[in-house]
Amino acid sequence: MSFIAEYTIDSPMLKETHEAVPEMTFEMEDLQLLEGTQPKYVFWAEGGDFDRLETVLGKDPYVISFSHLTTVGHRRLYRLNFTQEAKEMMTYPEASRFDIVFLGATSTTDGVHFRAQVPTRDALSEFRRTCENKELPFRLDRIYQEGDDAADQYGLTDRQREALVLAHERGYYGPDREISLAELAAELDISRQAFADRLRRGLEKLLGDTVAGD
Repeated sequence: MSFIAEYTIDSPMLKETHEAVPEMTFEMEDLQLLEGTQPKYVFWAEGGDFDRLETVLGKDPYVISFSHLTTVGHRRLYRLNFTQEAKEMMTYPEASRFDIVFLGATSTTDGVHFRAQVPTRDALSEFRRTCENKELPFRLDRIYQEGDDAADQYGLTDRQREALVLAHERGYYGPDREISLAELAAELDISRQAFADRLRRGLEKLLGDTVAGD
């Protein structure tokens, strides 16, 4: 069963631009990576000074050229051409290799925040290692099954449900306990104690609203 993953990659692309207009957010509309051509990135920008944005875009080391396509309300649509160096940093080809499908991407001063459909947790783990091998720090923010309302039904927080599902899938509750708390915590980039707390609180809530609540 596939999952929806939300994660953040700290990429140097457009980092100087974001630092110059920190209040701005860029939302990806399209990305074209055709063989033998410069990467084309189309995005909506909002939340800041557009004149300042266009000045710094012209100086960004990873941008060859850009065009303002249209304005809708408080947003502007831009198309820019990235350098070959930027293309080599992009994670889209690697994601495709693991059958990961991008559903959306938003860029801020904190990094590029992705929402994607992933076939398995193993595929996401392999993709994460690929990003880190490219020296692109990866942070998993959230992972869940699309349309799953278990958290609402039992009063679990998203993080509690995430911890419970991960522990179950990785065999933590199996007869041979196939994985440790420390290993589970590492998959979410949190401490062993933080993971244990989420697991304990989630179990207490789940049992209180099901078995003990009957």
